[in-house]
Amino acid sequence: MGKNLKYGTATYYYGQDDGRLDCAEGPILRLAPVKVRGVRQNPNLGDRTLLLLLQRKMPKEVTFARAYNGWREGGSREEIELGEGRAFLRWLQRHELGIQWSRQDLQLHPYFQNAKAPRHDPQDETAKGLSFAIAPVEINDRKVKLYVQDLDMLRLIHTNYGHEEDFLTLVKNYVTQRHQWQAWQAPAPSFFDWVSSKGQRAVFLSGQLGFMLPV
Repeated sequence: MGKNLKYGTATYYYGQDDGRLDCAEGPILRLAPVKVRGVRQNPNLGDRTLLLLLQRKMPKEVTFARAYNGWREGGSREEIELGEGRAFLRWLQRHELGIQWSRQDLQLHPYFQNAKAPRHDPQDETAKGLSFAIAPVEINDRKVKLYVQDLDMLRLIHTNYGHEEDFLTLVKNYVTQRHQWQAWQAPAPSFFDWVSSKGQRAVFLSGQLGFMLPV
């Protein structure tokens, strides 16, 4: 693919969109149903596996429906041991296949479809390979961006316990603390580890977090 993946009409119902991201009852990405031997199935690969698949580039690519059918018809090996997502990914790796995605394959959580959601600058080298874009925070009259790895962001999003705190407030406090750690020449924990150690849970309000795929 030479451009960002686009998403079509929603296939699933996520519930009322109140401008707040809450993934306690569902994932960020959902797959459209696939017919396997004439029977409709609902693939549930999980956010982590889907992010890996969306970034996976291979010389040979097939449609998602064809790949999923091939895996199912081959016996869906290792599904009991690894789970659906990891087992399907391993099958693709074994066959050296990538997915040729179409706009009908996926539905993105409505939170990320907000026109005000932040986006990475295509020229931003630091953002390469990152699916999530965080709105900048202002510290000492300067706008500062925080970059978080996909796995840590998924952990933050799916954390369902802790004292709730506004996401950008956590970002601002963490960046401020990092300046102090740098002055002390002390090692800094990752953003996720820092939030987790404080026993807090991020609350994502409209326009604070964006989702985009690598080019």
